[in-house]
Amino acid sequence: MDVRDMKGDPSMWERLAWADLSPRERELWTVLGWRESKWDRNDPPPSAGKDWINLSFDEQYAAAELGFTNSLWDSFEDQ
Repeated sequence: MDVRDMKGDPSMWERLAWADLSPRERELWTVLGWRESKWDRNDPPPSAGKDWINLSFDEQYAAAELGFTNSLWDSFEDQ
């Protein structure tokens, strides 16, 4: 598995521990500022509070590779 299909449900990421993520998923989440300790404590990095338009190109690319779209990113609230 490279990157799982979240099928439009970004909350699926919250049900996974860092250890459950594939190497590629960990790489993409790392671009967004996540690290294992932050992930497992659900301590979001600054990117989580940004609107899509304010993400860097690399952050937008990583988010898109993880299955996010502009509207999904902007409407999702990290729980």
